[in-house]
Amino acid sequence: MSSQASEFVIVGGGIYGSSLAYQLAKAGKSVLLLEGGEIASGASGGPGERGVRANRRDPRELPVAAVALALWQKYQQEFEHGVGYRRIGGLQVFDVPYGYREHEVRGQMEAMALTQTRLGAPSEILNLEQTLEREPELTRSLIGAIYCPNDGVCDHTFATQQFAAEAIKAGAVIRTGAKVSEILAEGGRATGVKLESGETIAVGSQLILTANAGTQALLNPYLHEKEKAPLWHLMPQMIYVTNPLNKKINHLLSHAHRKLAVKQIVDGTLMLSGGASVSYTAEGLWKGSLSSTANNLADAIAAFPFIDNSSFVKADASRVETVSIDGIPVVDKPLALENTLYGYGWTGHGFAISLGITQFMSEWLIKGERPAALAAFTSARFYQPMTLINDALEGL
Repeated sequence: MSSQASEFVIVGGGIYGSSLAYQLAKAGKSVLLLEGGEIASGASGGPGERGVRANRRDPRELPVAAVALALWQKYQQEFEHGVGYRRIGGLQVFDVPYGYREHEVRGQMEAMALTQTRLGAPSEILNLEQTLEREPELTRSLIGAIYCPNDGVCDHTFATQQFAAEAIKAGAVIRTGAKVSEILAEGGRATGVKLESGETIAVGSQLILTANAGTQALLNPYLHEKEKAPLWHLMPQMIYVTNPLNKKINHLLSHAHRKLAVKQIVDGTLMLSGGASVSYTAEGLWKGSLSSTANNLADAIAAFPFIDNSSFVKADASRVETVSIDGIPVVDKPLALENTLYGYGWTGHGFAISLGITQFMSEWLIKGERPAALAAFTSARFYQPMTLINDALEGL
């Protein structure tokens, strides 16, 4: 193995691995980050911007999202050149689809805004007139929106690279082109990792896996069957179109009843995401899809009619995501490896909450106790309820 073991060895150089490396290094810890490709070469990279939102987020994620949104603002101000974050506010718009009842939709809006506000994401219900004041180009078929002033967008590639650079300044060591193929363990502890090159690297204290699509494969030899989270892979499609009418989209925008996210990136190009994904092969390749493109464009034009005047620029679906069955990530320790912490299953929207998750992960690693904020993300949520069911059945 490597002659000198780093205290913390992180596998995966996306936003999770890079921001965690920074936080641990700033705390004075010895950190080695291993990335199989280049920094931000996976799901944390690619063109355009990612939404940084609390709007329409699972209630279990909202406390972490509140911390994350505060940290995005903090690092944008503190880092030289920032992290590419822009707090522009978020709008989730609502209509009344065929077969729905308006009082049900309005009730959903009220419940969602109340829950988000109570859990750290101030939210305001807007009527149609107020919504159009903020976004004049929206369709008039809406009934209103939920507005989250703290939401924003971020250049995800730039942010990930910035955290990696700041981690190095703080003393972390980052190795790219160092793909981990195996976890080495002895006596219930991870002792090191083996690279595809054959090199082995020792783990001093803790091993942390944040390699997104690659994490479960590395963990599988050590996970009990019940610990294996129900996950799958998908390839989200991002579509970029021109803006020939020079219209302005002011907010990060999503739709309650359409799989749609719209944002206007810095150069004026319109980025359409959140819709249908494309095919993913076992070899890790992706195939373009005309039906996905058609569906995504139709939803975007239904929300912003002026987009029908746009021209197609490109589509990008080259970044694989892991998706959990209940839509929130898994952050936990395997029962068989007491010194290993992992996080994955970001479900395509994990970039926004990354800084909150890694803030709490760093506390867990340093203090040795799981923060209460991460209790909802344990893999036990997929198997512990069976204990209650079995107990109840025995009493029948």
